[in-house]
Amino acid sequence: MMKRIGKFFLHLGIYLGLVLAVLFGLPRFLSWYLVTPYPMAAITSGSMWPSLKQGDLVLIQGVKKEDLKVGDIVVWQNPQGFTIHRVAELNPDTVVTKGDANFTKDPPVKYEEVVGRTVKIFGRDVRLPYFGMISVYARDKKLK
Repeated sequence: MMKRIGKFFLHLGIYLGLVLAVLFGLPRFLSWYLVTPYPMAAITSGSMWPSLKQGDLVLIQGVKKEDLKVGDIVVWQNPQGFTIHRVAELNPDTVVTKGDANFTKDPPVKYEEVVGRTVKIFGRDVRLPYFGMISVYARDKKLK
């Protein structure tokens, strides 16, 4: 009986260790691998519908100004947090974005404010449905 209890706690310890390693190690690894301090972002609004849906989690890779193209989905920092929209125009000093579901373009932002662009695999933006719901829930609670 004691042997079974000991084995249970050993397995529980290994499982918790793996979960903690993933929770704390994965973001650091992705940050290093994708060359950006913010390797993941949650879609918290419907502005990118139907391409990205509220609650999706996207991976972000660092990007140089000269590698950006019209049509890329980029993440840029603003006073409220992050905006994830599609590149509509590239100017010498600024980039203009627009949410797919929005009627108007965003004000221009400096290239230095661009955190990165979404990771693509086989030409499609990588999105993990529902993995960003925790951020959506936390944002909604904060607004109330």
